[in-house]
Amino acid sequence: MRASTFRFLKNSALLLWLFAPSAWMIATIPPLWRDADAYVQVTEDPLIATFWSHAPAYCYIVKVPLFAGEQFERLRGNAPSSRGTDSSQPGLTDSGISLLIIGQHLALCGAAFYFIIAVTHFFWIRLGLALAWASNALFYTFAHCVGSETLGLILIVLLAGKALRLVQSRREPRWVDWYVFALILCFCLLSRHLNLALISLLPAAFLFSSAQNRMSLLFASGDKRRLWLRRLTARDLRQAVIAIAIGIACVTIANFATQSLARKSKAHPHSRIGFAFLWRLHFLKHISPESRGALLRRVAARTQSPEVHKLLVLLEQMHTEEVDLIDWEPFMQRAIPLFGGSHHWEKLDAALNQMAFTFLLPPTPEHFHAARTEFDAALRKPSTAISSYLFESTTYYFQHKERMPAWANLRTFRNSSADQIRQLPFQHPYFELWRGLSYNKASVVWLISQLLFVVVARRTNARTNGIAALGIAMTAVGLLIFAATSLLHDYEPRFALTMWQLLFLSLFLLWGRSADLLAIEGLKRPVRRS
Repeated sequence: MRASTFRFLKNSALLLWLFAPSAWMIATIPPLWRDADAYVQVTEDPLIATFWSHAPAYCYIVKVPLFAGEQFERLRGNAPSSRGTDSSQPGLTDSGISLLIIGQHLALCGAAFYFIIAVTHFFWIRLGLALAWASNALFYTFAHCVGSETLGLILIVLLAGKALRLVQSRREPRWVDWYVFALILCFCLLSRHLNLALISLLPAAFLFSSAQNRMSLLFASGDKRRLWLRRLTARDLRQAVIAIAIGIACVTIANFATQSLARKSKAHPHSRIGFAFLWRLHFLKHISPESRGALLRRVAARTQSPEVHKLLVLLEQMHTEEVDLIDWEPFMQRAIPLFGGSHHWEKLDAALNQMAFTFLLPPTPEHFHAARTEFDAALRKPSTAISSYLFESTTYYFQHKERMPAWANLRTFRNSSADQIRQLPFQHPYFELWRGLSYNKASVVWLISQLLFVVVARRTNARTNGIAALGIAMTAVGLLIFAATSLLHDYEPRFALTMWQLLFLSLFLLWGRSADLLAIEGLKRPVRRS
């Protein structure tokens, strides 16, 4: 059998194994939905969805399978009964949603395959990583869900694979490699606002690697080795500068693209971080009225803005009246008249942004305590909590049917109930396989894996500073993203997705490269003959 045919068969086996959980989910589990956000992303004009602070990439890409599915249903004589809030957008059909879900699963499978083949050269190690990957329902559950987090998840896997290829390259990376990395990073930023911190991933990896080389230089003996380490240090610093420049360029391009798209709508694009921050203020209802009043007065003393003072007064007034602010709709209804009425949302959003930064710079002790408490609690939860959350978010429809008429006739909701959907993850053991592993426990596994990797690298005398540095950078960036989210919003399991994802990618990298080095060492070892 020719080598190319053998390689094709091995790659096909990997792809089939990676896609096996996807095939099972597509056949067994109805499509999941990320509550009202997903509804806006698939039914609204992408220009309007972008204006209301949804990242644009998913809002545009999702229209392709939805349009194809609608045309297919029309050919069968089954036009969608409802088009949602915007009649100019493709209608929601089972065929369109199925095409979207299948496309997401295929994209996840391709991204995972790309990452795994970048980690190791040996088929059996790749197969082992594929088995471990397929056993974790987290990624597959998001691939089975309608919502922009899915696109961000897939792109991060691709980004990690490309970063790995850049870090472990023994020669200077080609500019085309940098361009591909920049393109993926740009799409990451356009898929989810929280992905902004990913611009630090590659610079941090190169800087960590440079620091490791400097430490090695202190204990190096011999002029040749010292010269070699100096060259590696200089190279890492040079590539860190390139990576920083690419990150800045990607932020600029992504921001320009978002602004340009949203300008085509009648409203002006603007940040809505203050509106999202309202959910962080849920901690106010858990402190005493006296403490809450004192806190709001301290915050008010930080700013001279009359708009912020109006909002703080309204906030204290509504808490005194014990108004339910779980979704903040009553607050927004009473706040908008203070800024000129419903045609002046931008003024209200600007004031909310100011109020958010007044709380954040620096965080008040009460605010920081609430964020830290939820951060610590999230570290004690398993990744299966995130998967289960997607089933819960899908049930959002049953309490808000009048606001989401386009979902009524879809497979997920037709002849179904909230309880039936909630019970799905408990009816299938696959969703429970990793339930015993909290993030804290996984971090211990990661630390042991990192130490074992260093030991194996020293034993095999391999240059692996870049790999170890990338593993550290991925874990650190994931924690940074979740920490920032904890300060900006109260806890929702989906916010821990990137933290878990980057930890898993780091673990797979360390396991794969450790096994790879040991396999190479075994091949080099001479065979003893009796």
